[in-house]
Amino acid sequence: MKWHFAGSIVVFGGCVLAILAVCGESRAETGLTGSTALLYVPVADVVPNERFSFGGLIADYQAFPSKQFSYFRVNKPSAYFSGYATIGYIPRLEITVRGSGMPSAMGPAGTGPFYTDGMISMQALLLRGRGRVPSVGAGFQDMYGFMIFNALYGVVTWSVPGEHGNAVITGGWAVDWYDRNRGTADVNYIVPHVINGFFAGGAYPIRKWVDGIAEYDSRSLNVGMRFHPVSWCTLDLAAVRWGLDRMARGQIAGFTAHLCFGGHL
Repeated sequence: MKWHFAGSIVVFGGCVLAILAVCGESRAETGLTGSTALLYVPVADVVPNERFSFGGLIADYQAFPSKQFSYFRVNKPSAYFSGYATIGYIPRLEITVRGSGMPSAMGPAGTGPFYTDGMISMQALLLRGRGRVPSVGAGFQDMYGFMIFNALYGVVTWSVPGEHGNAVITGGWAVDWYDRNRGTADVNYIVPHVINGFFAGGAYPIRKWVDGIAEYDSRSLNVGMRFHPVSWCTLDLAAVRWGLDRMARGQIAGFTAHLCFGGHL
């Protein structure tokens, strides 16, 4: 796998540190899709009003949600990357714009010289939980493109105080809100949605600066570590999308590195 994309993300992140320090502190908890989440599993929360979060990820091909699609198996791409921006402009509502691509794989019919995909998502916090009462949220993902992340979902989340911070337990149900793909002329493309049905997961603060994450996204088990070097930055290192079987044999596959920053509008 070629990791020059990861180097670009790190350099880009370094360029924005001074800007974010002026903007103020905002602990970012967005997941791999750009919405507030563990990895892929949603959490009933949103980026606070008048704040933003942005980031990017680099992953090997094993971590790509649609790797079983025959077109990508034939092209054998090496890496998958994406970038996003999430804004909490309206109270209790976040809006995410995300783009992704595989430079080493040409796009299916009608999509351009190499694979690209875009998505717009929204997530709302319907109830802020307290004590034993969970927070309740709802959202939908992926309004355009291949609809890989297409989902309309409801989610409940408990926050449990602990020695090093709050543990998170979250679960819910997702359904298709649109059962076809847009943005491509490839009529044979079958959309393999990331979350479709029951999903659940949890995050446990091992230390104040690192959380352990495990989740079931309705199709696969994902595990990872979320690091908080400072309050306005997170780094996720995870094995996702059927990568665990290879990891058990000593092969690092399904690996994803996700870097995220937050600040004030």
